[in-house]
Amino acid sequence: MSKRNNYAVIFDLDGTLIDSNKLIIDSFEYVFNKHFPNLHITKEEYISFIGPTLWESFKRYEKDPEKVDEYVRDYRYHNEAFHDENLSTFEGAHLLLKTLKEKDVKVGIVSSKMHYMVKRGLEVSGLLPYVDVIVGADDVVNHKPHKEPIVKCMSLLNVQEAFYVGDHPNDILSGRNAGIKTIGVSYSWHIEALRLTNPDFMVKCLLDILEVI
Repeated sequence: MSKRNNYAVIFDLDGTLIDSNKLIIDSFEYVFNKHFPNLHITKEEYISFIGPTLWESFKRYEKDPEKVDEYVRDYRYHNEAFHDENLSTFEGAHLLLKTLKEKDVKVGIVSSKMHYMVKRGLEVSGLLPYVDVIVGADDVVNHKPHKEPIVKCMSLLNVQEAFYVGDHPNDILSGRNAGIKTIGVSYSWHIEALRLTNPDFMVKCLLDILEVI
């Protein structure tokens, strides 16, 4: 690891640090079963919902913004009700963040999830003590793959250099648009699309990031 401490490692949350994929899909299934009982959603479609904002996903099926807001509320109701018992961290997450903290490397989270739910996920998983800054969907105007979330996180961390770690193509594009190095995780559910975005680095395990930086 570099001896510099004037940079940060910024992470996506879901699918990168914490495994909430089943919870996310179950929450989408709840909404579609309630509002679109006759619509068949494929497994691939459900997987594609992991990463974008809720509004982006539901707008594929409904153009009325009031109905989309209703779907988002129903999603959050189900997601929050089953949230805490359906989260786990990916291998190496705790040790990686603990090591970064010990090395005085700043740690940020940039997620398409609402800020309060990002914080809750970090609390439940035991990762919150290692995180310096959270940027959630409600903290920015433009979401990933736009550069704004990354740029805002770096500003709050007061760093000029950073790595962004993610499991979704939008993560890599957002980091690239912000002008920083990107790291993809090979356990991503979007692995083929992720590789096509050509991250600067790919890691099999989160602890491999210590060798990258």
